[in-house]
Amino acid sequence: MRKVYVIGMVVALVALAAGCKLVVTPAAPNGWSFLNEQSNGHGYYVNGPGTPPAGRGSALLTIDGNGREAVATGLFSGRQLSTFSQLKYSTYQAFSGSPNETLYLQFDVDYDSTDGSTAYQGRLVYVPSASQSVVPRVWQTWDTMDTNGSWYSSASGASSFRPIVNDTQQANPPCNQTTFCTWSTLMADYPNARVRPTVNGVPGPLMVRAGGPVTGGFVGATDNVIVGISGNNIETNFEPGDGNVVINQANAASRGFGFVQETPNGTGAFVSGPNGSDGSGSAKLTIDSSGGEALANGLFAGTRFDQLKFLSYKTYQAAAGTHATTLQLDADYDATDNTTAFQGRAVFEPELAGGPAVTSETWQTWNPLTAPSGWWQTGNAIVGGSDVGQQCTQGSPCSFAQLLADYPDLAIRPITGQSAGQPIAGGMWLKAGSGWSPGFAGNVDSLSVAVDVGGVNGTVNYDFEP
Repeated sequence: MRKVYVIGMVVALVALAAGCKLVVTPAAPNGWSFLNEQSNGHGYYVNGPGTPPAGRGSALLTIDGNGREAVATGLFSGRQLSTFSQLKYSTYQAFSGSPNETLYLQFDVDYDSTDGSTAYQGRLVYVPSASQSVVPRVWQTWDTMDTNGSWYSSASGASSFRPIVNDTQQANPPCNQTTFCTWSTLMADYPNARVRPTVNGVPGPLMVRAGGPVTGGFVGATDNVIVGISGNNIETNFEPGDGNVVINQANAASRGFGFVQETPNGTGAFVSGPNGSDGSGSAKLTIDSSGGEALANGLFAGTRFDQLKFLSYKTYQAAAGTHATTLQLDADYDATDNTTAFQGRAVFEPELAGGPAVTSETWQTWNPLTAPSGWWQTGNAIVGGSDVGQQCTQGSPCSFAQLLADYPDLAIRPITGQSAGQPIAGGMWLKAGSGWSPGFAGNVDSLSVAVDVGGVNGTVNYDFEP
């Protein structure tokens, strides 16, 4: 289990004294972290989905039918609940195997700060669906202090834990999954309650959690967690991060990147060099004559193509030939219809781009959005629920502008489910192959992506290193 660590004392004092807008990214977590409490579950900071309420990104949580995954902080450890003046958060249900599920807000609780017990007493849990309807693929904001009765104590029912008040354990707490409570009822029942304080070096966490469990699995996102302390609001905004982001063997999986062999035989690895790469290394892709190997991420699932404002990457081809690593995007050719079926990929192929020829043993930069040509479709487009074929083929490729003109509502395929706790999401692939005879060995580096989501701009450069 991953521990939750409290934010630095100076930052915490400033935040709680004056209120602040706290931006959380992989490189600057600011006291937040992902917490896996039951396999299989994973957490990522992503672009979107949709148009988040703060910034352009969010924290994505995904679980299988048994998993529990949270994004959590120890910033509020020991805080009296009576000092909470606001407690809100926003969620997005991308996929749920069960109806009316979304993410819960919860925290470890000490029901009586005036007695001598700081033993674990379970959590107070806010469940939006206990009193309201969850709308799939829509951002919704939950005010946990409103008049809807959506709180319960996990220290109830079959739990071996119970609330402790005046050093006495309660047999039947009044707020449970049969009888949900409002925030005001909780405060009346437990006027001295607080977020559990730090015990044995572990602060009591406040978290937004997926599960658990959710039958059939779940994928959802959270953003804009607002905690008011005596009228001063701390607004937490989860973002995928801008600027230069290093992706290497140690952090690739947690940052949402992975090598994928689509057809035998191929391998991928983060390596040093070749000379001229950005930084000290790159990602190497090697295939035989039938292989297909890619470095992929799902961080931009659901992003519309017209939100892409800049896109570039660098390639190195180790031997003579015409091929260079392609950039491929899982395609949903009409983001406004109800079809999210797999429709193949929109592929940018450098050798078809109408610009400089592919040169061996040289680093080259490709700009797919401005290249004269190079885009083609691997499958038929579905627009308005109907198969409309292909406008851009490998034999007759298009420019990016032509692709958008033909499919104005084109988007990277959204999240459509989960498998073993991982989201099934439209990917951004840097791929070598398939069918490149007699095989291929090459490198890729510096995938740069700029997007504008809801008027919020962001630019990130993924630098691949050993």
